[in-house]
Amino acid sequence: MNTPIRHFRVAHAGLDLLHGTRLKLACSLLLAERMDIRLQPWNGEQADLLVVGGDPSAMAVLQQQARTQGVATLRIVRGATAAPGVLPHGASVRDINQELAGLLGAVGEAPDAAEHPAPAGMPLLLRAMQSPATASLYLLQRGATRVVVDTATRSLALPTGASLSEIVPLLDDLAWSSTPLDADTFQHQYVYLLPRRHSFEALYFCIARHRPQLLPAVAAGTSMQLLHWPDLDHRDVPASWLLPIARLHAASWTSTALAAASGLPHDTVQFLFSAAASSGLAKHQENAVLPSPRPAGLRDSRFLTWVARRFGLDLQAGRA
Repeated sequence: MNTPIRHFRVAHAGLDLLHGTRLKLACSLLLAERMDIRLQPWNGEQADLLVVGGDPSAMAVLQQQARTQGVATLRIVRGATAAPGVLPHGASVRDINQELAGLLGAVGEAPDAAEHPAPAGMPLLLRAMQSPATASLYLLQRGATRVVVDTATRSLALPTGASLSEIVPLLDDLAWSSTPLDADTFQHQYVYLLPRRHSFEALYFCIARHRPQLLPAVAAGTSMQLLHWPDLDHRDVPASWLLPIARLHAASWTSTALAAASGLPHDTVQFLFSAAASSGLAKHQENAVLPSPRPAGLRDSRFLTWVARRFGLDLQAGRA
């Protein structure tokens, strides 16, 4: 099996045209190493490596900025001899390519993989969410993608503009690494870089939509009711799921009955059940009386009406 392609962001600052062009060529050649590089100007955050050149005093300032953000640096310095993280002015494309491969390879390593091997079939991020350890904060990294798992608040911290729908397809990528954080480190280094919070509940329902095979299946015939309305992001859950979720909130259902009442495929409803069970929202009622689907002409409860109004849905469209 091929090694998965790893994705990285390489920032640059202070490079002249010659070295900027050579850097671009060196990055393109890294595809042969199954490294996909996004090259961008340095903006002070969200990069895996900073390549810096130019005036020594300006270079020192930029290197300090990178160190503060936990970003590795490659300096191109006049009169320097080649060393780890340093290349002389005039370095060739081959020199830059080899140095990038070494530095980015180190960035992609998982520091605790040997100490905490992930169970087969369980993505590293989900394992961190279920960790029983005393640490409650974990930094998950995959190239330039960073997520902080906060088990104390059952939430994920993401960069501004990032969505769960972008994270979920990457969950079982082998390039993820996990590092425990203390509260002070998170507050000083990551709270401003990762200001968006998403609940574990929202993540599980997003997984049910995009990667349902990552969730454990619920036994057929199980009756279930939601303990409370899940914390959902409208971008991550299709509108057709909202009325079935509302019905699960209002009463106990089996997946077969709910599929018939909602007009959704049975597999889709099973995915909803898996999300509810994984997120801890499921109230199992094995002996519950199964509700019968109501004729389309009957009134819905005030709660179902509120859901339809809130999300701009046609209430009749959700019924069989």
